[in-house]
Amino acid sequence: MHIVVLGGGPGGYGAAFEAARLGAEVTLIERSRLGGTCLNWGCIPTKTILRSAHIVADTRDAAAFGLAASVATVDVAALRARKEGVVDELVGQVEASARRLKVRVLEGEGRLAARDRVEVRLADGSTESVEGDAVILATGSDVFRLPNIDHDLEGVWTSDDAVTLTDMPKDIVIIGGGVIGLEFACAYAAFGSVVTVVELMDQVLPGNDKRVVKQTQASLEEMGVAFHLGDAVEAVERVDGRMRSTLRSGAVLESDIVMSAVGRVPNSAGFGFEEAGVEFDRRAVRVDEHLRTSLEGVYAVGDLIGGMMLAHVAEEEGVVAARNAVAELRTVGAEIHLETVRYDCIPACVYTFPEVAVVGSGRDSAKERGIDVVQAVAKFAANGKALGEGESDGFVQLVAEKGTGRIVGCQIVGPHAVETIHEVAVAMRHDLTVRQLAETVHAHPTVSEVIRMACADAAQKCGC
Repeated sequence: MHIVVLGGGPGGYGAAFEAARLGAEVTLIERSRLGGTCLNWGCIPTKTILRSAHIVADTRDAAAFGLAASVATVDVAALRARKEGVVDELVGQVEASARRLKVRVLEGEGRLAARDRVEVRLADGSTESVEGDAVILATGSDVFRLPNIDHDLEGVWTSDDAVTLTDMPKDIVIIGGGVIGLEFACAYAAFGSVVTVVELMDQVLPGNDKRVVKQTQASLEEMGVAFHLGDAVEAVERVDGRMRSTLRSGAVLESDIVMSAVGRVPNSAGFGFEEAGVEFDRRAVRVDEHLRTSLEGVYAVGDLIGGMMLAHVAEEEGVVAARNAVAELRTVGAEIHLETVRYDCIPACVYTFPEVAVVGSGRDSAKERGIDVVQAVAKFAANGKALGEGESDGFVQLVAEKGTGRIVGCQIVGPHAVETIHEVAVAMRHDLTVRQLAETVHAHPTVSEVIRMACADAAQKCGC
């Protein structure tokens, strides 16, 4: 049994490693370095940079903790070296896992030639044809480039440029108030840059709960970030060594750098997918609930299929696709059970100051789906650990079904939100109720006690 995986990001190596664990022979094709966008250009470099930014912010607030300290300054070269060291370490670990699991890693440009064959152009210009009993497509995503902006213009960045850390701008205009834009706004504001965010929608973090949006924007404004909401950058030009951005409203913003952070799109062009017979949903590859494409024996995962374009989602999809591929190959002609991904209980996180983490539905979207829900809110201002750490802004907002107490969703803005959200995710995954969480003793003092407070309130409102 030979499985071919095209793309070495979290979705691709997740699929390759799971298939190998299940006994398949695996070839993993990647054109550059293993790890994909997440390890090399996205999640890991960004969070490494944000950690440095947090230290700068902490030194700036030292007096509030009874400490006398000078504000930390940025050594761009040292910051870049640390970021690259962290990335190299993690990429090395992925490579080591491939060797340990006996996954063959083939470096080159892959193209789907048929449902069971991938043609690979190697670095030396030669080609190799790799045949497989199943193929898993995991080619990830690309930065979306606004058509009205010349991205080759000096001073125009994408998130890829921002993590290379070649310069620290005195002022920066960020186009896009979503996750990527706000994380970089937070980092550069902490580093001392003057940051302006321009967002087309009338709120930051479009699609999120209003309470989450209000708290997050207020926190960034306290850091000095300015917002132009319901507006758009119509034109960007370089004038006398500076960037000039003209907004739809008529406002003109000048800065050292203009950063486009308007999201990512599936990386689906140029791989032969359409020619081979794979069906699309716009730029995303269409899959069924078992991650099968329209082409027999071909699966697709990760950013390539759209949906929740998150590294941990891609990795889970890769694991599920590998399990399904192996199951189908081993039980030809027999009825088999294929796995699906539970998207409703996968958390999404924003690493701003304070952090944001959400899972499931908000109250309004739950009601739109016909679920009779209650909402309970507990604030970190009443939490001893949060107060002691000087991070008492924020809240836990819990949404539960009336009567049953089944958790429908949770939104957290506050300290360690991206870690504590998993308590709720586990509860949702295994159908625990707010009453059961409220009856679980939480260590004191911890910020997770706020979740217990919200659950106790929700249980009373639910009548469960």
